[in-house]
Amino acid sequence: MKTGKSKKRRKLDNIALAFPVAAGKKDSRVFRVYCELKEPVDPLLLQNALENVRRHYPMFQSVLKRGNFWFYFEKRDIKPFIRRDRKTPCSPLYRKDQETLLYEMSYDGNRINFEVFHALTDGTGAIRFLSEIVSAYLDKKYSLTASSSAEPVSEAAQEEDSFSRNYSPKNWPKQVRKSGLAYQIRGKRVRQSDMGITECTLSVRKILEKARDRGVSITVYMTSVLLWAIADDMTEKQKKRPVVIMIPVNLRNYYRSESMGNFFGWMEIEYRFREDTTFEEVLAHVKLRFKEELDREQVALRMNRLVNIEKNPALKYMPLGLKNFFLKIGIWAGSRNVTAVLSNLGAVIMPEIYEPYIDRFGVITSTDKIQICACSCYDIFHFSITSKFADTGIQDRILEFLRQEGILT
Repeated sequence: MKTGKSKKRRKLDNIALAFPVAAGKKDSRVFRVYCELKEPVDPLLLQNALENVRRHYPMFQSVLKRGNFWFYFEKRDIKPFIRRDRKTPCSPLYRKDQETLLYEMSYDGNRINFEVFHALTDGTGAIRFLSEIVSAYLDKKYSLTASSSAEPVSEAAQEEDSFSRNYSPKNWPKQVRKSGLAYQIRGKRVRQSDMGITECTLSVRKILEKARDRGVSITVYMTSVLLWAIADDMTEKQKKRPVVIMIPVNLRNYYRSESMGNFFGWMEIEYRFREDTTFEEVLAHVKLRFKEELDREQVALRMNRLVNIEKNPALKYMPLGLKNFFLKIGIWAGSRNVTAVLSNLGAVIMPEIYEPYIDRFGVITSTDKIQICACSCYDIFHFSITSKFADTGIQDRILEFLRQEGILT
């Protein structure tokens, strides 16, 4: 591994500040995006594609360092090498006080994997990086030339802290719903370093038709299915607390940003189940809550509250060790307000010229609860369910529900 002397520093963006503190044996805070091709991967061509693409994304050539008051990124000229995938998906990448890159690329059979520590980038940034590598790989292997309208992103734009740039201290309206204690899934857990992974592939056309028939988006539909599957095994006593699904919100849909760092917020969608609750009632409630939470002013309110915490003088100049102590308490308290997580990265846009060579894109994430991650490409909608619980009842009920809906065969 070659190491140079470049030491350009960069602060972590707002949402990334918690990831080094939260990462541990129970949850590595690593996620994987991958592309499944229709033929076996050529590792030499993949290494060449990685070399060509990474030069355009210098921000990824960083290690994570500890300062007196904050964590920070420091540039390093470390050459990444692809490897055959032999590790558990989403294994730890951030190792305290070790100067290693925060991402890895691997391959196995037809699959190209990109794994990254969440402090470095979010799903949007990871998908862009991987899709450019896949494009470069396919261009070289099959002598293709795809026309692209995407303009190169400058280093300054890639590294922009879009939270700080879009922060506004003005008075915002009251939050639609305040967080409260949520129902927590109980049961035997797998080993700390393991997690259960269930993957499912559907037709975009089929699930979109079903969602439209019910007057909702795919994300509203899948959120409702997850709520329904969790509630099916709850007792009447457990139903006294709401089931709460945390859903990341891509802030690039609300603010102009080309950042390759993290630029997302989240919303919490809750439902209080009764003995006679119907799926249609859940669907109608989730649709309404999405409309409320995705209101531009509500999105801005939540983002500005996050930045306010970072800008608090008492926290800003608090020693890192003490700051981490309070961050851990905040992370623990926040986790009690969430039952599960659902993240839909949306459509991965690839030129049509690549369609004969690509089977699908997918995403998998580490978790300390249960989490659905989804994305689509061409007519393939793919989602994974990762879980820290040995019991697979929730996963089974989700798949069975989709079968009954005629979406999954």
